[in-house]
Amino acid sequence: MISHCLKYCLFLFVCFHSGATTAQTQTISDSTIYSWKKHFDLSYGPDYNLINGIKYLYLYSNINGHPFFGENQFYTGSLVITDREYQDVYLKYDLYNQNIILQYSPFSGGTDQILLKIEFIHEFKIDGKLFRKYSFSETGTRFYQVVTSGKIYCLYYWEKELNYSTLSLYNFNLQKKVSYIVRNGKPYRFKSKKQFRRLFPVQHQKEIKQFIRKNKIRLKKESDSNMRRLLEFCNQLTETM
Repeated sequence: MISHCLKYCLFLFVCFHSGATTAQTQTISDSTIYSWKKHFDLSYGPDYNLINGIKYLYLYSNINGHPFFGENQFYTGSLVITDREYQDVYLKYDLYNQNIILQYSPFSGGTDQILLKIEFIHEFKIDGKLFRKYSFSETGTRFYQVVTSGKIYCLYYWEKELNYSTLSLYNFNLQKKVSYIVRNGKPYRFKSKKQFRRLFPVQHQKEIKQFIRKNKIRLKKESDSNMRRLLEFCNQLTETM
């Protein structure tokens, strides 16, 4: 990492010195410096704050299905590692093991895949969905999809299970979500409309029931946008809580 930085400093020094000797009065623009840095990164490899993990090996070739969120493919997304954001990275989210796999292009060429160190990741975005690390005493530390924001907000925990079938084969179940409402820093799991309503004060439960019925909201299979509408309504009702 130190040699990487030294090379970068030397590279910039050479570029600035070259620019000074050929055009003493010319101002070097930000776009020029950015292009130099891009050239440097392509020449000497990516940021090692990002490329920090162990080589990934896929262990489920003889199992039906796959352990990943969405499809068995790398999605273009983003990562926040130790307070630094990385855009346009290629990610897979392993729901069975709750791991994140990064695909990148090393200096030697081609592509490599590494298992990132979970403890350094604050949040990531994949397939347009934001996942953030939360620590609750009831569930421990893990990643949740951030569905809504506000004083009271909704999180989904996604998971997959590996089952042994009657055909002497293992297979991955379809991904499933566990839904939570977070209020006063504490997560409350809900499975039905009735359980959802009971997470709110009694005086507001009838209005919430009417809103759900009027907007034909299905909590188990509802879109993220409609869940945001529902939670916005609930937060407006409970502003004085």
